[in-house]
Amino acid sequence: MPSHADERRLLDELRELLAATVEDLTVEEVEPDSSLKDDLGVDSLAFLELVAAIEDRWQIQVPEEEAAQLTTVRQIAAHLAAAAPAAAGEAP
Repeated sequence: MPSHADERRLLDELRELLAATVEDLTVEEVEPDSSLKDDLGVDSLAFLELVAAIEDRWQIQVPEEEAAQLTTVRQIAAHLAAAAPAAAGEAP
């Protein structure tokens, strides 16, 4: 289980990635419990770009059926912590 500091770091990295990937979105707008669609305006194309950026950044594969279940920033962070323990500061 990642520490609070590791979770915060992962959320911060994810916030930066979202802001870099989604047009007209700033880091300040991205909160852990933000809904990608409702709060951040992430449409289906932006979501595909985000998943591709996540896969590239953390060197993981996010199956389509799993990606469809990721609707908030915190859910993505939890998925990353489980799929890529090194992303959450854990030893492999």
